[in-house]
Amino acid sequence: MKQVYLLFTLLISASLFSQEVITQKVNSKELGKDRNIKVYLPKGYDVDETTNYPLAIVLGDEYLFDLYVGNAKLYANVDKAPRQIVVGIDMKNTYGKDISIIPSNNSLTSSGVHFFNFIKHELIPFMEGNFRTSPFMTIVGEGKAANFITHYLKDEKPVFNSYICITPDFPQFAPAIMESYSLNRLGAIDNTYFLYTSNNKKYIDPSQYNRFSDIRTLLTSYEAKNFNVVFDEFDSSPSYLAMIGETIPRAFTQMFSLYSKITKEEYEANVKDLAPLDAIKYVEKKYLDIQYLYGSNLNVRLDDIFVIEDIVIDRQDGDYLRVLGDFVMIKYPDSHMGDFYIGKYHELGKDYEKADFYYKAAYGKMDPSDPNANAFYENIKRVNDLMGSKKKEEINNEEIIEEQEEEGQE
Repeated sequence: MKQVYLLFTLLISASLFSQEVITQKVNSKELGKDRNIKVYLPKGYDVDETTNYPLAIVLGDEYLFDLYVGNAKLYANVDKAPRQIVVGIDMKNTYGKDISIIPSNNSLTSSGVHFFNFIKHELIPFMEGNFRTSPFMTIVGEGKAANFITHYLKDEKPVFNSYICITPDFPQFAPAIMESYSLNRLGAIDNTYFLYTSNNKKYIDPSQYNRFSDIRTLLTSYEAKNFNVVFDEFDSSPSYLAMIGETIPRAFTQMFSLYSKITKEEYEANVKDLAPLDAIKYVEKKYLDIQYLYGSNLNVRLDDIFVIEDIVIDRQDGDYLRVLGDFVMIKYPDSHMGDFYIGKYHELGKDYEKADFYYKAAYGKMDPSDPNANAFYENIKRVNDLMGSKKKEEINNEEIIEEQEEEGQE
């Protein structure tokens, strides 16, 4: 029964993937023939024709492609990463030839150079010309292919932003060759780069592990702040296959950390001690950086507004609530939150008539079925009571002044 269930699940999964994955042929002068590719198009691709998507190229169109697509869907669905276009290259009969190197110096063979150029000069332009891709690009390889993809780092301006090297098989002279790339130079380029590498000492020979360690020491010594390097060792992985499965989601966590909502860790490190105006600017800059890096025109999440809400309300007498309110009204004109912040600004300034105006405007935008609507109405009642008290106080003050004037005349 379990076997039947497993088969049924696999058939369902294959059916779902088939709805999102298309096959294409790329004509290649470099390879001297067409090369088949599989292209995963994310949810909503055909609906919103204005959105561009980061591009990921996976060396191989079988299990690694499916692993990457599965994680891409998961992370996008929970808003931890932008939706991506994923390409898997057919390498079934050419894998060894495509990624071949000369072991004595780690340089690419002639067939490796052709495949290298096919990806850079033919596949990427093909994808950019036929699909809505953003400038952020990732390349993924496992074993010898993981070593192959590091050769793109030697370009003066590397074409890929992110390199996921799963259990790389580095040859003898790889550390010296990697050092010759002078990757510290990346710090002078106006872009961001990620190199995520995984391994486990139990599943590789000692010499391979030593090369892995040497390259880690080299690359983590660079001071280029825009070159993010992680060499991860999965000591607790029960098998080599399990380690492959763990690598991609861990890499996603690193390369898409900016895209995610403000986490507790980010708040503690970068936000909690900011002045109100600086906190607002921090959120605004975060989303400008997201757009610049990933090409994702993502609206500011209300959750990130709520993260800085207390800072703006509680510090400097709420003087920047008006700024926050205007900011939210631009981003979410149909939301009641912008009017609420401006109303709060006027209430703290004891201008209760204006506070009443904006609180009523906010209440008018709320859905009557919203469970918070009745509680929100308390803001209107409160400022009306304050207005009444203020008017009584003003009347009393006027009467006292009149009495004092009359006494003075007598």
